[in-house]
Amino acid sequence: MFAALRIGLKIAGPTIAAITATVLITSSASAISPASRGRTRQPLSLQTLFGGVRVFASPNMASSVAARLGGEGTGVSVKCWTDGAYFRDSRIWYQVTAPDAGYVPAFNFIAHFAPAVGLSHCAWPTFSERFNSLAPNLRIRSAPSTTASIVGYLVNVGSIGDVSCHITGTPVFGDAIWYRVTSPAAGYIAGRLLNTGGDPAPGVPAC
Repeated sequence: MFAALRIGLKIAGPTIAAITATVLITSSASAISPASRGRTRQPLSLQTLFGGVRVFASPNMASSVAARLGGEGTGVSVKCWTDGAYFRDSRIWYQVTAPDAGYVPAFNFIAHFAPAVGLSHCAWPTFSERFNSLAPNLRIRSAPSTTASIVGYLVNVGSIGDVSCHITGTPVFGDAIWYRVTSPAAGYIAGRLLNTGGDPAPGVPAC
């Protein structure tokens, strides 16, 4: 909401007119409208790093092989990520739905991060809502704590973060609600610094 403050300035002296200025004051919590409401997560398309990648029945190398993917660069629809057996120093596995259904270690895909940006955990709801940063260089942390490692940023005021759920963490300016974000990096952001309009934001599920 905007509140208008009208200031009248009168300066003594001949033929000097009154100067009127209007100052707009905005509330930080309502200055930016949420970018969208109630979006559902769509499968992410990734490409394989190698040829003949195996698709397993469960996120474990000891499980049965459900299929083998084609050559290097094969496009695959990824539904979500989960924790599984260690593979090349990582426990991140992807649940894939096409061209074959099953689980594949994240190491086998072309992506800058694991889990890939924009991909939800399989245990999380598919709910997604976008909120905007109220501060520049807003830190995305690996856990809902001000001491957790930084995994990314919302660079500008108004930058968009995709929120999947909320959780209680370290209070920030008296607000203990944090939000799990899936993009631009997977992690947590303090609710006090997002334009949620109040925490926890209505409709956002608990993690």
